[in-house]
Amino acid sequence: MIFRNVLGFLGSGFRTKLTCARSLHEVRHNLGKNVFYVVLDETYNKKAVLIYKIRDRVMDLRAINVPPAYKGRGLARLLTETAFTYAIINDYLLFLTCSYTQKYYLANKNPELTERVVGPKSILGLPVSLDPETFEEEADPEDSLPSEKKP
Repeated sequence: MIFRNVLGFLGSGFRTKLTCARSLHEVRHNLGKNVFYVVLDETYNKKAVLIYKIRDRVMDLRAINVPPAYKGRGLARLLTETAFTYAIINDYLLFLTCSYTQKYYLANKNPELTERVVGPKSILGLPVSLDPETFEEEADPEDSLPSEKKP
């Protein structure tokens, strides 16, 4: 499954940027492996991935991994927006285990998204804590895959 230009809930500024980003990268979805991914280099099998788990009607966004050479290009944002859209379209609640998805949520809160986020408790009820323009300029944070250990 490939997602293109499906985000209508964020506002026109985000849709314009997302349309531009999606013309460069296609987000694919592997339902069997619970992964959204962008193929970056087919020769060397490089991908940016967002891993999730679904239990009952809750979609837990677990981790994002973007190869170091591709950081700062908006790939984590693209994967996060796609996962949020998928959750809304398919009527899932969201649990944001991944720190990047938490930061993105706090910077881009809106009523439709807020009613779906059920955890973790540490972010529930927090006011918008990040300036979206500042967030826009930040590089994608490095989230390890669950099997990798940080030094």
